[in-house]
Amino acid sequence: MIAHAKPHAPLDIYATTVANDWIDYNGHMNDAAYALVFSRSVDALMDRIGLDAAARKHTGQSLYTLQMMLHYFREARVGEALAVTCRLIEHDEKRMRIWLELFDAKGERLAASEQLLLSVALGEDGARAAPWTHETQAALDALRKLHASMPHPVEAGAGVAMTRT
Repeated sequence: MIAHAKPHAPLDIYATTVANDWIDYNGHMNDAAYALVFSRSVDALMDRIGLDAAARKHTGQSLYTLQMMLHYFREARVGEALAVTCRLIEHDEKRMRIWLELFDAKGERLAASEQLLLSVALGEDGARAAPWTHETQAALDALRKLHASMPHPVEAGAGVAMTRT
């Protein structure tokens, strides 16, 4: 699954262009559109770790987002090309914590998202937390090994706070 990943580098996971209807009253990309781009990036990650549409249908396994934190660094404008990278910060038998970064065509960082995702089994009684499938666990182990030597993102785990002086 992770065969095309570069060692010690985040995955190039998703690319898109800022759509007209993503622009807000300030003339740049709306905060909800950033969340949409990061959400679609998680969908692309699912395809890379054995949770694509066919696997979800076959196994009933999927992901739920438990937490999502967005960091905004610079505005994106209509028509601007966007690229998202993903790195696995940590995982256990049912969860993964990822760091996504959004860049423009020049490589400037526009935003980042830290997410905690849960493996779930979807059944007639609803969703319940479930261990990763063997294939997904192996893909996550391989991805973590690729990202193990990368420095921890400075903003990861920071939460929201106001600095007091």
